[in-house]
Amino acid sequence: MIRRYLIWQHRWAGLLLSGFLIVAGLTGTILAFDKEINMWLIPEMTQVPAQDRPQIDPLSLRERAQAILPRARFNVVPMNTSPGDVVVFLPEPRTNPTTGQPYDLDCTGLYLNPYTGEETARRTSKDGSPFLFTRKNFIFDVYTLHSSLCVGRTGYLLFGIAALIWTFDCFVGFYLTLPASSGPFGRRWRTAWQVKWRASAFRINFDLHRAAGLWTWGMLFVFAVSTVGFNLPQVYNPAMKRVFHIPDAPTIPKLPRPASDPGLDWREAAAIGERLAAQQASSHGFKLKQARGETYFIYDPSSGTFSYSAHGDRDVGYHYPAVTVIFDGRTGELQRSEFASGENAGITFTNFVSAIHTRTIGGTAIQIVVGIMGIIIAMLSITGTYIWWKKRRVRRLAAARQRPAGGQATNHKIPSPREARV
Repeated sequence: MIRRYLIWQHRWAGLLLSGFLIVAGLTGTILAFDKEINMWLIPEMTQVPAQDRPQIDPLSLRERAQAILPRARFNVVPMNTSPGDVVVFLPEPRTNPTTGQPYDLDCTGLYLNPYTGEETARRTSKDGSPFLFTRKNFIFDVYTLHSSLCVGRTGYLLFGIAALIWTFDCFVGFYLTLPASSGPFGRRWRTAWQVKWRASAFRINFDLHRAAGLWTWGMLFVFAVSTVGFNLPQVYNPAMKRVFHIPDAPTIPKLPRPASDPGLDWREAAAIGERLAAQQASSHGFKLKQARGETYFIYDPSSGTFSYSAHGDRDVGYHYPAVTVIFDGRTGELQRSEFASGENAGITFTNFVSAIHTRTIGGTAIQIVVGIMGIIIAMLSITGTYIWWKKRRVRRLAAARQRPAGGQATNHKIPSPREARV
């Protein structure tokens, strides 16, 4: 009875999720190679010829951006960019003192040459409109489709719910691959890992669905649970906190009125951030290292704080640096520290599955694996739907055979015992 219920649950969960997973899988394959695609589509927004001379330091680049758009603030500074990468600054409009309203910048991204500080491109608000699929907009639209079906917060929430169902269904699907009858367990389960390529179309689809799900089960679970974390944090975070006993982080209160500009000079603040990060690394027993990936130096006007990240022995890929310190933007006093790994199992687990999902760990190998997994996820949904349709057809034929019209046998093909069984 338990197995029959789980088969029913797996069937309807799969049908419910199939549309989501086909979209997520195919768009995920594209996003696994987003940088390479953008380098081809929009080279002016991604690369400049690498030069032998040093790049302009990030804070000087911020000053160049400020000179280009004086009506904007730049509260996010990209640090440690790779040689030849265009540096992207995200402007936030200042307030017009005459009207009391923010200036209309019509600029959502400013792209600078890291060697000269010259503007190479500019992204405007129309470049962020969904379903344009222009040269500039292609990867943005694919990402929006991947994360929210291009329908905003509603789609984001629906994907989170779908991922939650998917996470539980991963375990149900695994259980259903186990032998249902008695006999040598290893020998009977071994068939679940294999595909009989010379069998019927139904059997090939059934074997592909079962075997591919087994061989890639770990990655499927990583994608499912990390998507819950991305799209449904209101469920994921309390659950992880309860399971792994994640301690409450010190709260940073919001200011009564946002502090548009920090009290500290940006260079002075960067020096304080570097010092505080080194102190935290020393007190927690790990070493900082030279830059191994992009980090961000950020000012938050709502709380009046800076956040400064540094790479070290506890990095989780290049987007999860070892330590991030958050400190007061007026006094430099440390408010909170965040560590990518080593302090709590729940935080470490979350960062690792997130880094795998976003292929920011493991280099080219993980990038290729993630790209292939997108195709496999779509294939599992398609084969699962095909299996359901074939079984439904067999059940309908069997039912029709048992209900002869006018006392005469129907001309429907009688399913074989093997077809009825599967």
